[in-house]
Amino acid sequence: MAGHYEADLVFANIGGGWLPSADVWIVVDVLRATTVIARWFELGGTELYPVKTPDEARELVKELKGRGSSPLLMGEVNGIPPEGFDTGNSPIALTYEIVRGHYCGVMSTTNGTGALLEAEMTGCPVIAACLRNYSACLDYALTLGNRIGILCSGRKKRPSWEDATCAGGIIDELSRRGELLMTDSARIALSLWRNRGTDLEGYIRQSEHARYLEQIGYTEDIAFACESDMSTVVPALSHSGGHVVIQAVSGSARPYQHKELGMTEKTGKKLDPFEELLSYTRKKA
Repeated sequence: MAGHYEADLVFANIGGGWLPSADVWIVVDVLRATTVIARWFELGGTELYPVKTPDEARELVKELKGRGSSPLLMGEVNGIPPEGFDTGNSPIALTYEIVRGHYCGVMSTTNGTGALLEAEMTGCPVIAACLRNYSACLDYALTLGNRIGILCSGRKKRPSWEDATCAGGIIDELSRRGELLMTDSARIALSLWRNRGTDLEGYIRQSEHARYLEQIGYTEDIAFACESDMSTVVPALSHSGGHVVIQAVSGSARPYQHKELGMTEKTGKKLDPFEELLSYTRKKA
């Protein structure tokens, strides 16, 4: 039975502790935080702690080790891993072997983890979505309420092409479920999505951040992040030991089956090794 839904969208996380009213928040950071988060759980990770800064991440790792855990320290500043981190913010750098060796992970990124924590401050449920899992995330969000808020992480407190496009995909999918009331920002994102054409990856590669990632050697990350509906993993925020933690509430790494359209998409893209170009990023970030 068709429902009645509302969609609101914020194009970039600027902080300040205020977001519009919603039943549930979906946070998007396609390049690359929410893509990495989805990948962590696809590979069998159990918990992922998002924090705002590398220093907070290092301190939390020490705390978790004191409790007997062996957390993976992961993240980036201006696209590359901070000093002492185990890995960066590349989804293709994560492997079964890496994830299997750690009970949990601690993650700090330039934009994405801050956006997740900003949404968490509303007191509403929060879900981490990307192009790979957006339909599954919407399905779960609709079990929590009909007023869907989407927070795009953006880049440096400004809108980003790739996040707005992904948000438009979520809104497009929501529009198929029933009558939809949209804010103007939601309509703009929907227009971006519907004008993407058949080459989603090429469309995303137009973005400022995608061009930057290409310059510092992360071209294959972009290709991976543009695989649409390839995962049913739904990462959601909760609390553990006085900290915000992300856990998978459902799903696995398999092509998403659209309930209404009966379609799946497969790409079979080859995953290349993780690369790190520290000297270049210091000049270009």
